[in-house]
Amino acid sequence: MYQFNAATAAEADNISAYLDETGKYKGKFTRAEKLISANKGTHGVGFTFEDESKRTARFDLWTMDSQGKELMGFKSLQAILGVLRFPSGRDLKIAQAQVDRYNFDTKKTDKVTAETFPDLINRPIGLVMRNTEYAKMRDGHLTGETGWRLELVVPYQADTELTASEVVGNKTQPQKLASIIATLADRPMKTKPAGGAQRGDGGPPAGHPANGGGFDSFDDAPY
Repeated sequence: MYQFNAATAAEADNISAYLDETGKYKGKFTRAEKLISANKGTHGVGFTFEDESKRTARFDLWTMDSQGKELMGFKSLQAILGVLRFPSGRDLKIAQAQVDRYNFDTKKTDKVTAETFPDLINRPIGLVMRNTEYAKMRDGHLTGETGWRLELVVPYQADTELTASEVVGNKTQPQKLASIIATLADRPMKTKPAGGAQRGDGGPPAGHPANGGGFDSFDDAPY
């Protein structure tokens, strides 16, 4: 009836497979998926980040609208390229690859083929992430509930801990990261929707695919 399984035993003290706390992490991107919102044609990149202890977090950067106007996520993407020392003037390559897509109907993660940016994958990088409360959406509408998700604050070089501005400025000693960490804290919503669920409501943790963007899929992107 009972037989020893080493893999199962090793999972017993692995509290969570997902990153769910505000903090500073080193790891790599295992997914960098090209996103286009079906609602408004907004462009973005969907990331899956894996830290050195193999825990993961998913987050999206919405970079430009359908007319090419830059959004807040554009600067964050440029910062990622900066700390990865991506060559100036060169376009990111696009390639078809298998990615994990959370299915909200079956509550399971499926493998699907999607356009990705392989230049961003499997390269050492550091991320400062902040746990942020958000209003949940379904089918393009607010549900009245809230949840928590990790959002990118700033990327940095994993080996030197230099931020993008320091890399671009040819600095050799990191200075900005310490001040960013010193003021880092969770970000709760200032105004919560009526009936909003609080932290610890039994929902998926911040890094879970179901909490990746505050909406059921990138078709419900907020832009």
